Amino acid sequence: MVRRARKHSERTLQQVAAVTGLSISYLSQIERDILIPPVSTLRRIADALDIPAGSLVFARESSRPATLVAVLRRAERKSISFPRSNIDYELLTPDLRRRASMLWIVAKPGAESGPPLTHVGEDIVVVLKGCLGVEVGGLWHELRVGDSIFFNSELPHRWSNPGKSPAEAIWVSSPPSF
Repeated sequence: MVRRARKHSERTLQQVAAVTGLSISYLSQIERDILIPPVSTLRRIADALDIPAGSLVFARESSRPATLVAVLRRAERKSISFPRSNIDYELLTPDLRRRASMLWIVAKPGAESGPPLTHVGEDIVVVLKGCLGVEVGGLWHELRVGDSIFFNSELPHRWSNPGKSPAEAIWVSSPPSF
């Protein structure tokens, strides 16, 4: 998947290596599926290719055809966590190659998504546990259990858990943008 993304972005291994600080040999081994890199490395590669990290992290295996119906058991979910982050994500859709993606987010108290970001599409958030602050276009919205928010994701947005207990939420993006 990494090789396909690199070629699609019309970049050479040398160019990606220069931007990521990874060696050409290391990148080549990742592209040939000899090494399975940590998520943080896939994020660096995705940033260098100007693509969402999720397109590499949750990439669908090429041998698996796309399905019209998919049941995803809890034990089969693809999960992701970033170093020095207190946020865990689980992909509730089979991959990020659909018209929409759905993530289960578990955020410890004080966790935040980072600086505001924008992307094409629409987002929906539903709080399942705790509380979540969602900033959209510079305005913060406090969401509690059962609350939801829908917004045009071209508006700058971010979120945080201002509570004293973990928060859990479902985040839907169309198209996928993670």
